[in-house]
Amino acid sequence: MDSISGRVKEIISNRLQAIVNEIKHLTCVSNDAERLRHEIDRVKGIVDRINSGLSWKGLQPLAVVRHWMITQEEIVKSAEKVFLQYEENKHRCLCCCCPHCFLLKRSSRKIHNALAEIDELLKMKDSDFPKNGDLGEPPEKLLQPMEKELVGALVQEKLSELETLMLEDDSVRVVGVYGMPGVGKTSLLKQIINNEKVLNFFELVIWVTVSGECDVSALQRRIFERIELPWRSNFSSDEAAGVLHSIFKDRPLLLILDDVRTSVDVSNLGISLSEDTIKVVVTSRDKEVCRSMRADKMIAMKHMSEEEGWELFCRGAFVACVDQSMDSEKESLARSIAKECKGHPLTIKTLARTMPPLHSSAPSEWEYILKELKAIDPQFYRIDEEILRELFAPLKHSYDSLETDKLRLCFLCMAAYGDDQEIDADQLIQLWLAEGLVKSRFEGRYGVLKILVDRCLVDVEVKEENGIHSWKVKIHDLLRDMVVHVAEIDQNSLFLGGQSLTWFPSSAHKNVHWVRISLMHNRIRCLPDKFYCRNLVTLLLNSNTIEEVPEGFLQHQGMLKVLDLSNTPIKFLPMSINHLYDLLYLQLSSTQIRVLHDQTFELSRVQFLDLSFSPLICIQSMIQEMKSLQILKLAHCYDLEFLSPAISQVSGLEELDMWKTLFAFSCELETGEEIKKASLQDVCKLHRLKRLRLTLKSPLEERTVGNLLELQELWLLWMPQVRQTYLPTDMRVMPNLERLHLYDCHIEGTSELFSELQNLNYLKLKSSQLLLTLSGLGLGRLSNLKEIDIEECLLLTELGEEFGRKGCFPALRKLKLWMLPSLESLPSSVEEGALPMLQILSIFHCMKVKVLPRGLDNLKSLEKIRGDKEWRNEISWEDEEMRNPNLHSKYVEILEIHENYHV
Repeated sequence: MDSISGRVKEIISNRLQAIVNEIKHLTCVSNDAERLRHEIDRVKGIVDRINSGLSWKGLQPLAVVRHWMITQEEIVKSAEKVFLQYEENKHRCLCCCCPHCFLLKRSSRKIHNALAEIDELLKMKDSDFPKNGDLGEPPEKLLQPMEKELVGALVQEKLSELETLMLEDDSVRVVGVYGMPGVGKTSLLKQIINNEKVLNFFELVIWVTVSGECDVSALQRRIFERIELPWRSNFSSDEAAGVLHSIFKDRPLLLILDDVRTSVDVSNLGISLSEDTIKVVVTSRDKEVCRSMRADKMIAMKHMSEEEGWELFCRGAFVACVDQSMDSEKESLARSIAKECKGHPLTIKTLARTMPPLHSSAPSEWEYILKELKAIDPQFYRIDEEILRELFAPLKHSYDSLETDKLRLCFLCMAAYGDDQEIDADQLIQLWLAEGLVKSRFEGRYGVLKILVDRCLVDVEVKEENGIHSWKVKIHDLLRDMVVHVAEIDQNSLFLGGQSLTWFPSSAHKNVHWVRISLMHNRIRCLPDKFYCRNLVTLLLNSNTIEEVPEGFLQHQGMLKVLDLSNTPIKFLPMSINHLYDLLYLQLSSTQIRVLHDQTFELSRVQFLDLSFSPLICIQSMIQEMKSLQILKLAHCYDLEFLSPAISQVSGLEELDMWKTLFAFSCELETGEEIKKASLQDVCKLHRLKRLRLTLKSPLEERTVGNLLELQELWLLWMPQVRQTYLPTDMRVMPNLERLHLYDCHIEGTSELFSELQNLNYLKLKSSQLLLTLSGLGLGRLSNLKEIDIEECLLLTELGEEFGRKGCFPALRKLKLWMLPSLESLPSSVEEGALPMLQILSIFHCMKVKVLPRGLDNLKSLEKIRGDKEWRNEISWEDEEMRNPNLHSKYVEILEIHENYHV
């Protein structure tokens, strides 16, 4: 009996031990699963930070980063699948002995494998990513590369003729190039401005796209931008003309005015055609416009021959195998497709990029494309010129060939802007985000825009200012015309921007199913009292003369996500604004709004709110109701007196721009007031801030701005009575800070002040009145510092010898010195290997700088030294070989500034 009892006890004990082991094993599996979930979140967090950082910098990822991002996407997707399977089995498991328990145990190996893959992924990141943390690089100047050579004997003849007129014919001052849209006028001029002979002949080459805008001041402002001179807000066109005339006098200048629709008098811009050093090239659709601008010679751009069109088509369609033969059936079909473009270059290039791979595609695919092209009814397009209607069929096929509906809608949104308008990419992507077409700025830039550029549907130019790369997007007006028609008929979108409308169009009332309406850049004064359009998602009314938004106008637009009323004289929003429950984007800059009523703050889903350049006087406590707000722009609100401390409750805010507002922040809590104002401490609770611009009325203290660890861009302006003689220690170690602007900060030469800001790539110091030298501030050791801008530091006497030493400033590309009356010396000499990346040295209004350093020719990357004429005439060249006047012109770009011009 005892033996039986002992045996039973043993069996029970073994069984219990097995159950205990199962429980322990399941616990381990549970712990591993929880760790897997944590690691997945960790990788996603890293990806978000990389995407966000690159997007805010306007950079594209390095090749190694792109490879890692693609790899992580596959690994994370697989790991998430494993985790979801585990969760599903866990919820079904009833005990440690049920069938689902067995499945849980089988999940253990998959979880271990997933953890191992993520571990390898993170090790790959640590070993392959640059140690300096620089994960991106500036995009190329034009993402869409210029054609190496133009196709066709006729075009080559035109190119040769234009080159001769520019360089050899002194009797020609103005050349007109005319032809229909997309025929190659702009491409021809791109070849000219990249021609080495032309670049050597003209000291300045300036390109301005005119389109429908012939306002003299607007064109002058663009010219100022091209020569990198600041534009004064109170400039009259006569003053600007005087400045430009003095700059261009006696200097070889080539001015290109592209896409001129009506005659422009260049003398009003400040361009004197009596100067024998100045030449102007005008492109236009209309020969009469060229004639009215007194063109001495005119060049007509015409269609390509059939063989020239075929050659251009092959270059675009068969890039990888242009020299390989194709079977006769495919060649016949391809030639028939190319013929549909009628010898029109833009249409040929755009259509060619939609073709299937040559060798991996069947002839039936080419037959289908040809059938689709012929099936499109040209009468569908309400265009007067028959040739344009015929071209729209291949252009529409290019649009239809975009892979997804969202991609097509992203392209379609560009047609909401005017002809040849330069579209700010960030603004465009913000619109895409609001419509739900993209999930991130990163996807907008490197997903959507990259595809559209590759398909020859848009051009993207990258401009750099204050250390920021801004992307400017342009869609050809012929493509825009096509998309406008497609938008109206296929996508319920009405785009009537820039049509000189004075009344709200009746066509907007005729269709209650409009999804998008753009009436920007018109002269509309009144909006209707009632407007029924329940499906409306985007409404763009900016740049009109609208004075009032009636109460009933927005009452029935409950699905609206994007509303732009900027650059209009409206003084208040209607109470019915709170009916816009889904609104995400609200643009109110340059309006006459002084107060936002409570109904506006009830828009709890708004992510973007811009009131810059408005007479706004206060932001009330209701701001805390805007829980989704990510970007708040209040720059240049000169009447803004009050900001509520409730701003600290908007925890998702990533950008707060209060540059040059009347409201200034104190580092101390306000006391003795009935209504408390926001302090700097309130702002510093916004830990997701990446960009911050504001004014201070007291010195910075510890544990304020330095606590904003995600901050990438910081602009600080101290009021005149504030003496900030040092920077808090925690501000000196901000790990992600890349762009720093300090205005009226009276810092002295604090040792190693900036040495730990290892990610800093742009520094501006303006009006630092106690600063005597830049030596010893730790700038020379910053491996990412690419641009330094020093302005109006009245006591600065020297830069410091480290600027001429090898090993210092390894990444510096631009050094700007402006209005430094006490500055006497640059470094005395430049060692070989010093400043290896320096391209531009600008010296303006630094009249005590009489000597340029010895060894200047050691700066192998130096492209130009910019300065005013008076300074240029008084400098001494230390090196004997640098006294050659020809070398002067190589290194020195003279800008003679008009005597009445001050920044």
